[in-house]
Amino acid sequence: MVLKKSVYVWELPIRIYHWVNVVAITILMLTGLYIGNPVFSQPGEAYGNFLMGRTRLWHSLAAWVFIANFIFRFYWALVGNEHARFNPFRRGFVRDGWDSLKYYLFLKKEHTLHTGHNVIAQLTYFFVMWLGSFFMIMSGLALQGEVYPGGLQDKLAGWMIPWFSGMSYGLRTWHHLVAWLFVIFVVAHLYLVFRQDILDDDSTVSSIINGHKFVIVDGDEPHED
Repeated sequence: MVLKKSVYVWELPIRIYHWVNVVAITILMLTGLYIGNPVFSQPGEAYGNFLMGRTRLWHSLAAWVFIANFIFRFYWALVGNEHARFNPFRRGFVRDGWDSLKYYLFLKKEHTLHTGHNVIAQLTYFFVMWLGSFFMIMSGLALQGEVYPGGLQDKLAGWMIPWFSGMSYGLRTWHHLVAWLFVIFVVAHLYLVFRQDILDDDSTVSSIINGHKFVIVDGDEPHED
């Protein structure tokens, strides 16, 4: 008989960050799609049916929430528990990563158990949710800075536009491409967490709500992140 115990993995601030991100990214993606391709129009004068203006407002508001949430997550990586951090220098990081990759590619049936994220998940989060988010924030500020020349956004990120052929169109294209990277990430993320929950029966899905996962205690102890 396999014995399991409940382990508190995801602290409340991490869970709040996750769900705030879900809402913010959803709003940003939907409004961004419309801004990039305004397929809907409203009859009448623009001052009474300012659909694009309202859409841009919601996009901007969601962006500022996303920025605040990003800064908060960086802070919590410094003060939170071990599962809130990314440590590529820990012993066995490469070995665990290769082990997890083979497991995801169905090259082996078993994998190294982790109470938090495995190495593949950590690397994906780092490149998409950290570096990707930083790029989206800075490129978004640069594009918004064109509307407010000399304003805060322009001063913080206006330097990015010359890096992309000196035109906002180039930066806007990359902003859209990375946004679609987020969509791919979400689809893969949903698949992997449900797969993990079903195969390991460790409450991966519900853990982002209550913070607890189940780990095996009568065999090899799961690795800490």
